[in-house]
Amino acid sequence: MSIFSKRAAGVVFVGALSALGGGIAYAEDQVDQPDRDGGAPAELEEIVVTASNRAESLQDTPISISALTANDLQARGITDVTGLTAVTPSTTLVKEGSTGGNTLVAYIRGLGQANYSLAFQPGVPIYVDDIYQPTAFGSMLTLGDIERVDVLRGPQGTLFGKNSEGGAVSIRQVDPKGDNSGYAEAGVGTYNDRRIRAAFDTSIIADTLFMRVAAGSENSDGYVTSYDYACVHPTNHGSLQAKSDNNCKIGTEGGLSDAYGRIAFKWLASDNITARLEATTTRDRDETVPEVPLVINPNYPGSNLANFNTKVAVPLTGVAINQSFINPNPYSNYATFNNPLSGLQFQNNNPQTIWDITGKLDWQLPGHMTFTSISGYHNQNGSIVEYKDGPIPINMVQNNIRYESYTEEDRLSGTSFGDKFEWTAGVYYFHGQGTDQSDVHLVVSSVGPQFGINEVLYNPTTDRDESVYLHGVYHVTDALSFEAGARYSNDKFNYAYQGVNVASVPVNTLKPAGSYSFGVPSIPVEEKTSRVDPKVAVQYQWTPHFMTYAEYATGFKGAGTNPQPINAATATPFAAEKLKSYEIGAKSEWFDRRITINGDVYYNDVTDLQLIGYAATTAGGTITLNAGKAHISGAELEIQAKPIQNLLFNISGDYLHFRYASLGAAAYDPVHNPGGLFLNDIAPYSPEEKVNVGVQYNLGLGSFGTVTPRVDGTYTSRVYFDPQNLVTSSQGGYTLLNGHLIYAPLEGKWTTTLDVNNLTNKLYYLSMFNQLTSFGILTGQPAMPRNVMLSAKYMF
Repeated sequence: MSIFSKRAAGVVFVGALSALGGGIAYAEDQVDQPDRDGGAPAELEEIVVTASNRAESLQDTPISISALTANDLQARGITDVTGLTAVTPSTTLVKEGSTGGNTLVAYIRGLGQANYSLAFQPGVPIYVDDIYQPTAFGSMLTLGDIERVDVLRGPQGTLFGKNSEGGAVSIRQVDPKGDNSGYAEAGVGTYNDRRIRAAFDTSIIADTLFMRVAAGSENSDGYVTSYDYACVHPTNHGSLQAKSDNNCKIGTEGGLSDAYGRIAFKWLASDNITARLEATTTRDRDETVPEVPLVINPNYPGSNLANFNTKVAVPLTGVAINQSFINPNPYSNYATFNNPLSGLQFQNNNPQTIWDITGKLDWQLPGHMTFTSISGYHNQNGSIVEYKDGPIPINMVQNNIRYESYTEEDRLSGTSFGDKFEWTAGVYYFHGQGTDQSDVHLVVSSVGPQFGINEVLYNPTTDRDESVYLHGVYHVTDALSFEAGARYSNDKFNYAYQGVNVASVPVNTLKPAGSYSFGVPSIPVEEKTSRVDPKVAVQYQWTPHFMTYAEYATGFKGAGTNPQPINAATATPFAAEKLKSYEIGAKSEWFDRRITINGDVYYNDVTDLQLIGYAATTAGGTITLNAGKAHISGAELEIQAKPIQNLLFNISGDYLHFRYASLGAAAYDPVHNPGGLFLNDIAPYSPEEKVNVGVQYNLGLGSFGTVTPRVDGTYTSRVYFDPQNLVTSSQGGYTLLNGHLIYAPLEGKWTTTLDVNNLTNKLYYLSMFNQLTSFGILTGQPAMPRNVMLSAKYMF
């Protein structure tokens, strides 16, 4: 199908819904009957969202949004944010490879961020109970005691502020109720997986002060095995010494050791005042992100690996870095986290601790007004260990990241003109500061004729955002509504490059120990952004069960700076990335809420793209700059159907067309920019097509209770993992199947769940890291093979 015809199909889809809207009421009149088995009529659950800072039905919200309740998450076996990728259109949420540790790669509609560094700002922010999570590092969140997750697509700049150009993910934790309810859950699975979760809700003062406590943990072995190269190659290991027993195994990667806890209070201070206070913490001691070498080619054009083998690796160890470092088992490698040349040793884990404290006050004022104040404190401390990727490392890097932030949002909302006008006015303040201390050992990198870049970098950063916003919806009639809003943002980003060289083996006399990495003690950079982001929209309710909308909105991703400069000349900042978005959509309910069909088409203009490229030099490093424009268009569709009481279908799909209009200095040039881009390249982590189909049936077993089997299938077209769209560094289209089985006895307190993910044991990759033109190596993060979890949950 041509691009034109695919776009046309999206427009025809929304138009067809509009044309059929007038017939919906008639169709529903014909089916308002009990099911054939004599039970109540089948009806889909109504979901209430707060995307516009007021509670309203998902079907009445003129935003492209996917909402999943706690029951939805359980039925699909989703336990962390990455599980949302399969079931939400135009969305990619995956863990970054070994370069990022517990970093969330987040893209919506071709816009996002795929780098852990504090030099970048997220393109798709995560909000937990209205509090902004400020960094991509640390946003790999477990979905523990969750009420609902909303994935909003398209710019949310008016109400959510900066960095929400692609969209936003809003996570709502369970609100205390004081009803002595709770649950306890335990599960075991493959790779020695052990999971425990529990929550308890009680009243401290009856009908006045409530408390909820929740906690959980998960521990598992890794699914990628590391082998001892000398043990596996007893006749071809040079001076490398075997350090393992007879099975040659020395460890694993990808193992989990996570724990979380939450305590929340809700105080009904009066009939008009409600106060909430909560504290949450997560403690991760996971193994490093599993990664395996896919290509090692010393003779790759531009690679320095052959020269390194000749001058360093073979003379010192008797072993060359080549294809022999690739284990034929795709879930294995020869990683040791040790450099035999220097004796440097890293630990095989990515520790991280996060604390969040949130306070919220809701005060119902006279005149149909509500004052809301939300305060948040966030603190995180963690490490990322990167090792590539055999008995002689190509590079070893450990990043120690600290970041803390404070947010304050105060808003006043209400209705006027006989409830025809709903409005919100607010102010927002954010202040964040952090450091990234990097212990860098780039073994194969070279400066002139000498090898090894070994340095300790220290990069402090601060970020401040002050904004004010207005938003309103005017209901001209019961059917016609106009929406308008604007947000003024004043953003200031500061960063400093600092570092010293340390001793290396072999000695690099061009970078002597104690000298400054960039030639000077510090290179400070600053970037300011001041802008207004408007939104205008019109909504028409054709019938009580059919609505269409059209909107124009803008957004931006905040400024930053080049994260991995190769010298002082490339230690430069870049400005904010800017977006203009146009969208039309429709939401409908059919046959007495047995079916809901929601769809939209959109067109985005993106300017000042923050394009990341790997420098084509023997030293490695990156070059990031504002260069170029892009046009992004697409269509999205979500269908839920409950044709009979016990049968449920979930269907979603999207088509995304990304096209560069210009590239400027980022364009390919065989002499000056051999690592540049072409106009036909597309954004990374943004497949052109994705389709998800899920079906479940609640089967009655008489006095024994019910059993509910469910199958979810997701097709994803080719995904590129770097901006240059190298086919070798991409995952071809694939289909993933997951199966689930839930048993519940009649009394309804117990449930037993069996989750089988990756039913067909498909080998596919979540990310790849391309260093071919510098070091001749391409590595990939394989997804977990078939895995099973059996759990039991008791509710009271």
